[in-house]
Amino acid sequence: MIGVNKRIKAYGEVMMRLEAPDYLKLEQARTLKVLYSGTGVNVLSALSRFGHQTSLLTKLPDNSVGDAAIAYIRSLGISTSDIVRGGAYIGMYFLEKGFHVRSTNVTYSNRKESSFCTSVPEEYDLEATLQDTSMVHFCGIMLSISEQMRYNALYAAEKAKQLGSFVVFDFNYRPKLWEKSDVQAKACYEKMLGHVDVCFMTEKDARYILEMGDRELTDRKQQIEAVIPLVSNRYHIPIIAGTMREKDPDGKHSIQGYMYHDGSFHYSTVYEYKTLERVGTGDAFASGIMHGLISEHAPAEMVEFAIASCVLAHTTYGDSPICTEAEIWSLVNNTDVEMER
Repeated sequence: MIGVNKRIKAYGEVMMRLEAPDYLKLEQARTLKVLYSGTGVNVLSALSRFGHQTSLLTKLPDNSVGDAAIAYIRSLGISTSDIVRGGAYIGMYFLEKGFHVRSTNVTYSNRKESSFCTSVPEEYDLEATLQDTSMVHFCGIMLSISEQMRYNALYAAEKAKQLGSFVVFDFNYRPKLWEKSDVQAKACYEKMLGHVDVCFMTEKDARYILEMGDRELTDRKQQIEAVIPLVSNRYHIPIIAGTMREKDPDGKHSIQGYMYHDGSFHYSTVYEYKTLERVGTGDAFASGIMHGLISEHAPAEMVEFAIASCVLAHTTYGDSPICTEAEIWSLVNNTDVEMER
């Protein structure tokens, strides 16, 4: 049983999001909107809304930018008591929102020089910090940053496992960050998966990064059912979950969640959706599964709650999910919205 009275924590980077407003391209913009984001921030934001105690393990610069990030994180209901201060930089990303046939574009800056990405495990006193922790969330993007960050992530995951916490890992493979070094990526991911209890991934991650499964299959559900059990068995991961996005010939977008739990597949309702905000929606799905595990929901309920959380996150501004548990269950139980069963 997962400790219901303990905190859920995330070990990860906080980034400054600089957004060109009104669907402008960066070269057109003269002002930028500022938010603070990161996979861990987004997951904990949602879990805080669901009533859980959450805390972020990260390092932020000891200056006014770090102060602003901390104030923003606190506004999401996330404890900042585990945040280490030092260094001078925060990672940034510039967001150009797409429109119609023009895709959304993200440009990263200052990641390798950031306070978090130049930190070392000893700064966090993980032995003490993780004593009151039921789950620790890690993002696979960390593995792409540097040798130091790969070491940090593996060290922290191993320590969390030793101390009895559930290790939750989002695969989050980003080709742009790995610079086409798939051989190195595979080796790093395989090391990390050896510590994982819950993994969020797609069939593409398994097929193209872990080199597992049959590439001849074209149906996505068949691909998932062929390869995800192989991943579960090889790395001894009891719970693997993810989403399937589709676009039909008429341009309508749909999404469905899946969860492989102790040898059985569970699929959610298929929702049609429109997008106000795409970034952070996968984190909303992850938070829904994590909430279900802590709350001891049945697997079918977990995946329904998670996909509804994901769909609603498409409708709110910013990376960090802010919908309440009641709002999400309302969508789950609402038969009037556009969906297929």
